[in-house]
Amino acid sequence: MVGLAYRHNRAYALELSTDPGNPAPGTGKIVRLDGSGSIEDVVTGLTLPTAMTFGSDDNLYVSNFGAAGPGMGEIVRITLEHSE
Repeated sequence: MVGLAYRHNRAYALELSTDPGNPAPGTGKIVRLDGSGSIEDVVTGLTLPTAMTFGSDDNLYVSNFGAAGPGMGEIVRITLEHSE
């Protein structure tokens, strides 16, 4: 896990890679955890993400390609459903 954010009594964890060993591009993801202990994939297929935060607009912002070479990084806006 490389990042953690909270919104509406739920925690969101950012994983750099789900493959063991060296990070593998395209295997990063965000999972949502709630009070019951359930873990749910929210976003998959991220490439070397390194951080995330919620904006004042309730969207989630993720630094994708954050662990890639200089100039390759991007910020991805993720819109979550209102019920989340």
